[in-house]
Amino acid sequence: MGKYALGYEQGNGSTYFLRIKIVAGILKIDQARIIAELSQKYGRDYLEVTTRQDIQLHWIKDEDAPSIFSKLEEAGLCTDMCGQYYPKAGNGDVRNIVTCPLTGIQPHEIIETSSIVKKAVEMFTGRKEYLDLPRKFKIGVSSCPINCIKPEVNDLALVAVESEHGLGFTPLVGGSLGFPPSLAQPLNVFVPLDEVLEFIRAVVEVYRDHGLRNRKATARFKWLIREVGLNRVKELIQEKMSKSFQYLDCSKISLEWGEHNIISQEKDPRLYSLMVPTFTGILNVNQFKKIIEIAERYSDEIRVSPAQKLVLVHIPEDELMKVKEELKTLGLDSEQPLIKIRTRACPSDFCGKSFESSKKRATTLLDYLINKFGKDLEKLDVSISISGCPNSCSQHIVSDIGLQSTTISKNGVSIPCFNLYVRGRESKISKLLIRNIPSEQVSLVIEDILRKFMNSGLTDFHEFADRLLEGDFIHEGRSM
Repeated sequence: MGKYALGYEQGNGSTYFLRIKIVAGILKIDQARIIAELSQKYGRDYLEVTTRQDIQLHWIKDEDAPSIFSKLEEAGLCTDMCGQYYPKAGNGDVRNIVTCPLTGIQPHEIIETSSIVKKAVEMFTGRKEYLDLPRKFKIGVSSCPINCIKPEVNDLALVAVESEHGLGFTPLVGGSLGFPPSLAQPLNVFVPLDEVLEFIRAVVEVYRDHGLRNRKATARFKWLIREVGLNRVKELIQEKMSKSFQYLDCSKISLEWGEHNIISQEKDPRLYSLMVPTFTGILNVNQFKKIIEIAERYSDEIRVSPAQKLVLVHIPEDELMKVKEELKTLGLDSEQPLIKIRTRACPSDFCGKSFESSKKRATTLLDYLINKFGKDLEKLDVSISISGCPNSCSQHIVSDIGLQSTTISKNGVSIPCFNLYVRGRESKISKLLIRNIPSEQVSLVIEDILRKFMNSGLTDFHEFADRLLEGDFIHEGRSM
């Protein structure tokens, strides 16, 4: 019980989807083959990599669920419980716990996190007492020197630290990107390694027992923190654990966010990891099968990244060019502009909450920008994320440039539009720059922004974004 579920959706001809958790972002080759088989048999040869290290299939029929769940259990895989379509608070579960996709193999991490994540997932999966949380609960565990998972976007984030107390974690609580977006706040305490699982359990149980259940819209963990205060939440956690925490000043810890390079040298300096540039996470089953074949030459696993990417690991340096060429023949060119590789988009054409497909809009936008800028686009280190609604499933609200689908009514006709956000230096949460841009004008507006950035003399887009938000640039008579 509680290990498998289909999610309900109402778009693109699909009624149910399957969101498969890739625990700690580590997908074994045999598991990958099972997912490819399920995609081919039940999911129209289509797969999506998500921002929570899941692999998602669509067009699943409810009558096929028992056979699918049996195959997943055979492979040692499970799913999210996907209770988002329940009309009231409740039926929430702990979603896939995200961590750095290179944990255990990158040279500069403090703690290898996959074993912690696997034990935490096991602690909650299939346990009845954790299947009726007020809402979904998201956890991130980071020991990555560049905090690639953006820890503060989670309900609970644990960031590895080396302190006067020893090796362990410091927690942040209350993050959520749905409206209104908020970043997790530090508790300013130290959690030793041998207490981290007990701490995670205590936080989830505090949320389960004290979370607000009167309205679904205010049932996420951040609302409990707003209601009772951060100190009271800390007290409740301590009461659950029957112990007090040691103080740790989080202001001295680096929480800057970064993105991994396409190619990363591993702890063994003879070996490298190579990111597979799956645009907005989309793969067809033939691409996936070929990736499995390539990966198996070097390892028994494929890594799954919250950047909607796959990662091939343990590749010898003299094999890198060969692998890159093989991926290129699959339409997965690692030499394409970084702005395209770093573009993310949610599956809004499936969930039914948007008037258009975020992933198709991303394709239209990037094709347009590549055509307009050519080689100049390769100079830009800027991220773009597109979401179909305020829930920010693609994390548009923390992206350098974020687009959120919306509509306006004109003469009784609904017109698809986008709100445009940019992220400056003052806050990791992006701010609204332009409201209700008609869909057909979005590419033009972003072209204008990027061209002005290139001509500004600035090298940091966040600094440029501050000037946009101050109204230093004009587009079509509107202040940017």
